[in-house]
Amino acid sequence: MTTPRDDAPAPSPDEIPRTEVVPVGAARDLPEAVVVRLAQAMAAAWRRGERPLAEEFLACHRDLRGNRVAVLCLLREEIALREEFGEPAPAADLMLRFPEWEADVRGLLDSGPAATPGGVPPGVAADFDILRELGEGAQGRVYLARQRPLAERLVVLKVTDRGGREHLSLARLQHTHIVPLYWAEDDPGADRRTLCMPFLGSATLHALLVAFAGTPPAARTGADFLVALDAIHVADAVGGASARGPARQRLWRATYGQAVAWVGACLAEGLQYAHERGLVHLDVKPSNVLLAADATPMLLDFHLARPPLRAGEAAPWGVGGTPLYMAPEQRAAVEAASARKPIPTAVDGRSDLYSLGLVLYQALGGPIPLPTPVPRLERVNGQVSVGLADVVHRCLEADPTRRYADAAALATDLRRHLADLPLRGVPNRSLTERWAKWRRRRPHALPLLILVAALLASGVGAGLLHHARREAVRVERLGHIEEALAGGEELLHAGEYGKAAERFRRGLELAAEVPGADGLADRLRSGQRRGRRLDLAKRLRRLADALRLAALRDRLPERQVRDLEEGCRALWQARDRILAPHDGRGPDRAPLADVRTDLLDLVVLRAELLSRLAPGGVRKEVCAEALANLNEAERLFGASAALARVRRDLAAALGQSEAGAVRLAAAVPPPRTAWEHCDAGRALLRRGRLDAAAAEFEAAARREPSGYWPHFYEGVCAFRRERHAEAVAAFGACVALAPGAAAAWHNRGLAHERLGDDRHALADYDRALELSPDLAEAALSRAALHYRHGRYDLALADARRALAHGADPAGAHYLAARIQLARGDRAAALASVGQALAARPDHADAVALARRLQDPAEMR
Repeated sequence: MTTPRDDAPAPSPDEIPRTEVVPVGAARDLPEAVVVRLAQAMAAAWRRGERPLAEEFLACHRDLRGNRVAVLCLLREEIALREEFGEPAPAADLMLRFPEWEADVRGLLDSGPAATPGGVPPGVAADFDILRELGEGAQGRVYLARQRPLAERLVVLKVTDRGGREHLSLARLQHTHIVPLYWAEDDPGADRRTLCMPFLGSATLHALLVAFAGTPPAARTGADFLVALDAIHVADAVGGASARGPARQRLWRATYGQAVAWVGACLAEGLQYAHERGLVHLDVKPSNVLLAADATPMLLDFHLARPPLRAGEAAPWGVGGTPLYMAPEQRAAVEAASARKPIPTAVDGRSDLYSLGLVLYQALGGPIPLPTPVPRLERVNGQVSVGLADVVHRCLEADPTRRYADAAALATDLRRHLADLPLRGVPNRSLTERWAKWRRRRPHALPLLILVAALLASGVGAGLLHHARREAVRVERLGHIEEALAGGEELLHAGEYGKAAERFRRGLELAAEVPGADGLADRLRSGQRRGRRLDLAKRLRRLADALRLAALRDRLPERQVRDLEEGCRALWQARDRILAPHDGRGPDRAPLADVRTDLLDLVVLRAELLSRLAPGGVRKEVCAEALANLNEAERLFGASAALARVRRDLAAALGQSEAGAVRLAAAVPPPRTAWEHCDAGRALLRRGRLDAAAAEFEAAARREPSGYWPHFYEGVCAFRRERHAEAVAAFGACVALAPGAAAAWHNRGLAHERLGDDRHALADYDRALELSPDLAEAALSRAALHYRHGRYDLALADARRALAHGADPAGAHYLAARIQLARGDRAAALASVGQALAARPDHADAVALARRLQDPAEMR
């Protein structure tokens, strides 16, 4: 932790520490702003000649004495001050003062002031050369390092305590405009976590704005933007990203306002990606915007990122942000958390839009902090158009409902502004700006209109006039084609890939009838290919996930098997289109590695499903087709343990000779990748070898800590081993990695219920059904929980809901019978138990209940 000297200059607004409020009782988590202020107060007191001890400051705030990280941070500050003033403290004295943290204090003294909790873990540092420290804060330290085993690439090591959740946030984010996470490693003994990320230079938007401080905003250009960026990267003196790329060419020709609008559009797209995955950044500010050497803007620091906060719910720990860049509702949430009151107003993605609007406002020359009333941007900087100013000011609305609905809508308007198209989220109220945009979109239209007017005035013949009219129609149609292209791109950014492909197709139909539209037609064809590929990849992911869930079940309805089989055949036949290389136009939203994994699971799980069902009558020619698909997958992706194992099982289902089966069994290699460990674990799970399966899933999670399915299967295995606390933890990791996955919430609820924690179980069932209203299993689980607590009307409604969405009819009707019997409706219970037995005559519980209902003596 740094402690500024008394004569240090005041920090700039962007350097003010974030406020983070932690309710009492959350002793594992660090109240950063409180500890920063206490450390600064300690340093100031020592420099005034006083000698206060760490515990004097801890005593000022209830619960800090029990917060290990707070104690160590303040104690480290005291040790550093003692060294600065030549008053070292005896080790025995420090350990006597903090007997409950004796081991931590000893480690602090052994490794020096820089070792807690932000020190470089020895086990991690073995593979790295630490070049220099990039920064330090109450949450830990950040280092620039060279990773020797991987071509000595430059990386950033962020070392914190293990109480944070930034690694879980970054693990689910893979986007062009978000700095990615390479890996995370924990050292439980030292309570340290190391995050490894790529080093892309130290040029932040804050650094650029500082460099621009002497140049009036109206005098800046896009070229100035690049010059300042290059100066910062040259000062890094360690290399970084390639200083080439299409973004630099765009910026070199752009005005400064266009450069800022482009940066804003990129950041909005990154925020939209995070918001779609259930994360609000909560700390968007210039110093958290990195600009790579190729000028790509990227969001940094997801330490405060969390799911949206709903109005009226209890304020959770860790609500915070940088005060100058907080939305009004975010500031109110921080104050509510400090006062331990409910959240007054929802905090969601629109809060990030407010912060991003402030960043754009400041970058374009507006004053920060905001005065009242807020000065209009076009008056502060004459280079800013009315339309762009309206876009920024809409982000700054105090009422969240008056801002853009989501970040995608903001990105769309910024992109449309850059393309000289009419804006959609603001009224386009400047006629001068609309005319200028029209002129830039159709540079030949005005001369053409002048020519038409001249022809009419001079009485030139009808032939020339007809030609001029045709040219005017052609220009108008070119405008429609441009609209189709822009609309398709917007749909791609919104994830509506099928609709985007259709929009591009309609644009191509128009282009085929318009001379001179070849360039637009090429872009439309490229967009159509991207839309179709992404739509197929999206369908493939859904089918692969359905297969991954189906692999855990012993029996499946015949209709579900048929649907899965048809989907597998159709998507496997489309594999060449799904695997088509990315054309480089925009971010690749279906990375090839993910597509390959989904295709491999498609062929493996389909073959596995057929091999299990073959004895029940699945046609052998279908199994032979699946075997051929396995061979084709091996040709495409190479040999693997999973392909070899399933080929052996499928060959056995086809009745291959015993000698052939032995040969195939011997050919199965051990698993090497996370995917292969998951496959081996699934096979062991089906055979009831739970301990061996658990070892495989643990190996998969170690190899791919950000993978959803390794943790999911780990949770299933723990649940079946009746280790329900472990199952809650594993499914909790799934919820963190994919908060929109209803199955993770449902399964965590089941584990909570087995632990006797019905309150959290019900909350998880509610969330699962909120995300997926047709999830029959969750409805059935909630029905059973309501039944146990005597909420019979709610239980019966959920049982009927489960039946309507395809739940196992025997189990659902049996539960309905139990509920109806508890309500005193014996006739309805008898009818329901009859339906359960009609679906499955051997349902033992239903048979027993039917006997009770039919025996009057038993029911008395």
